[in-house]
Amino acid sequence: MPTADDPQFHAAVVSTTHLSPSLRRIRFALAEPAAFASSGDPDERLLIEFGDGHRRSYTVRRWDAGAGRLDIDFAVHAGGAAAEWARAAEPGMPVRLSHPKGWYRPPADARWQLLLADLSALPAAARIVERLPAGVETRLVAELPEPADEQDWDTAAELTVTWLHGTGNGHTPSALPRWLREHRLPEGPGYIWSAGETGASRQIRRHVRRDLGWATERFDIMGYWQADKERWLARYAEVEPQIEALTMNELSAGRSIDEVRDAVDDALEQAGL
Repeated sequence: MPTADDPQFHAAVVSTTHLSPSLRRIRFALAEPAAFASSGDPDERLLIEFGDGHRRSYTVRRWDAGAGRLDIDFAVHAGGAAAEWARAAEPGMPVRLSHPKGWYRPPADARWQLLLADLSALPAAARIVERLPAGVETRLVAELPEPADEQDWDTAAELTVTWLHGTGNGHTPSALPRWLREHRLPEGPGYIWSAGETGASRQIRRHVRRDLGWATERFDIMGYWQADKERWLARYAEVEPQIEALTMNELSAGRSIDEVRDAVDDALEQAGL
């Protein structure tokens, strides 16, 4: 039975733009734009259902409600069905889109922000940066395949950008967890937003929550994609009963959602995941 998260809005490609060696922007026109509504979150993502029925999650780079046009930046440097589709996309090609939702929630008292992103998260990080108000001290650390993938944005914030090249993004392990461990964070209340490969995101979350001791309302850390997904899924299938039993035991013991997630993360790491 379809759910509210299923793709249901019909759209079609109207144009494509080559942004960099690894990114291609595709603009879609919605068939019924009045029925589609932005979540208002700069990192909002939605499911795209392509013509062959496969689905992938992508960031809404820009939504123009008046024109009924929506931009999505596709990573095209690696293989995969969605990347192949994006490379071959032409005007008229149909898709279906789901409702968008986001996670970026900085506390009101945050005096500074740290954004960590690989290529898959760069469109969301860019949209966050463009919306930041004046006076917000922000550092973005972005991990890209090559220097030609770097971007410039207009922002009112006090922005510092650190580019990491040639690591992560399906080529090597991500350098973002190590960067975070090796750099001292600013003083005062802050906020961390991070998105990228799931294994790297788990390392970042563990460091922020356990080593730094941050409360969960001060960070939002998401896994956007899984490296070596086929191997991961095969191994997870072997340990899934144990993971489910652990989850139920932790919940039955009255653990908080974050404590349950910590226990599951530990079990996944011990299983080589």
